[in-house]
Amino acid sequence: MQLSSHHINLEQLVDQIANHGFCVIDNFLDDTVTSALATETESLKLADAMTEAGVGREHLAINKTIRGDSIYWLNEDNATTAQQSYLQQMERLRSSLNQHLYLGLFGLESHLASYPIGTFYKKHLDCFASNDPNNSQRQSQRKVSCIVYLNQNWKNEDGGQLRLYLNETDASNNEKSIDISPIAGRAVIFLSDTFYHEVLPASRERISLTGWFFTRQLS
Repeated sequence: MQLSSHHINLEQLVDQIANHGFCVIDNFLDDTVTSALATETESLKLADAMTEAGVGREHLAINKTIRGDSIYWLNEDNATTAQQSYLQQMERLRSSLNQHLYLGLFGLESHLASYPIGTFYKKHLDCFASNDPNNSQRQSQRKVSCIVYLNQNWKNEDGGQLRLYLNETDASNNEKSIDISPIAGRAVIFLSDTFYHEVLPASRERISLTGWFFTRQLS
């Protein structure tokens, strides 16, 4: 379920999503883009332009016992060259997912995230079903999550893995999961309403760029 290619075969990626619900792919963004995005994240931190991330349905509550990252939402209207490269790659991915899986993805929101040393994000799901039937026609809903890592020279002992829960149990009835190292250029793509996941603590700063594709909720 892990692909590695400098020339990404989107059809192969889509096949992994269709068959398994998730995919891990290296070199999703090239080194110059990931390096530029990492530098931009540091600049945003220094400029105090990143905000503490919230939790809950509206992501308004700050709770560092659940998550400890700071984030910066991308804006297409003032995107840097590196951010534009990312957005173009994501548009190719959106088009391919729609073409082959008929997901009806129509929008994208993305944020840079910085996790200071020792911080984490507890087990969670990216998509919540609406409890308000009156809003169902108007609401959009996260359908596909894509996390791209920007960490140069990352080592396994640095920690900070993404733990992805596979919705399976082993012979001892323990929940199966995989740990994915956040190395630069690697992307983890999965169905937002299907896979619980968490960010494990790291011994160095951990940075990423996460995007969510939306679909209109019709029922």
